[in-house]
Amino acid sequence: MNKIKSMIVLVLMLFVGGQMMGQTNGALYLGASFPMKDYAEFDGFGDFALTNDDADDAGAGIGFNAGLKWYFNMGVPGLSVMLSIDGLYNGPCSALKDAYRDNENQIGVQHLNGSFTYNSTPKFINVPVMVGLNYIYNFNSNFGLYLEAGAGGNARFITPMESLAKFTVFGAENKVVTKQSYDAAFSFAWQVGAGFEVAKNFRVGCSFYHLGNATVKGTETVKTTIGSNTDTSTDFNTFGTVKPVMVLARVGFSF
Repeated sequence: MNKIKSMIVLVLMLFVGGQMMGQTNGALYLGASFPMKDYAEFDGFGDFALTNDDADDAGAGIGFNAGLKWYFNMGVPGLSVMLSIDGLYNGPCSALKDAYRDNENQIGVQHLNGSFTYNSTPKFINVPVMVGLNYIYNFNSNFGLYLEAGAGGNARFITPMESLAKFTVFGAENKVVTKQSYDAAFSFAWQVGAGFEVAKNFRVGCSFYHLGNATVKGTETVKTTIGSNTDTSTDFNTFGTVKPVMVLARVGFSF
């Protein structure tokens, strides 16, 4: 946490310093995010980080991203201080989607004269803020190659998981609604990237993002309705560890 606080202070210092040096330009980036390693893996709910402790598979699928980068002139040709903020979204991978459907079928059969469905399943939202350096080498006035690297902090958000079980006992319908909410988490993050700039206002690039690792924690609320009576219980759970690692392919538009 102290590392993240220090990085935020550094970002603010560089931002103010950059304003003094004069902002050269910025860019809006759009593209796809491709999860890697444990962030992309799913081998069953037994090693699923959102439901089990000591687990590290996140089952993230291909998602999308949008980001802004500002470049501040350092007085050296081609070299700039870079400030970036990104929004990255990843839903479940195909294997995890299949597992959710299998759960609905299997648990639904176990509930005699009943059903089991997921009202919502978890999705990942990451918001990294980083500061670093960008260097661009212009071959001519219309074409250049850039390299960049940065570090900072990431805020990770996970949308809730909610399931609904219905079953009939002695002619009365009973319901169990289970909602698992997940706390926001913060971690150290870094990135490296490269790409091309065309005509001074269009960029095509690829970046590697490592957004650190953080434990998954959150509150589970179970609402049970039996006949006309409703009972609600709440527990705080600690699960596994999620480590968002991904490759971004994107295009940028300078302004």
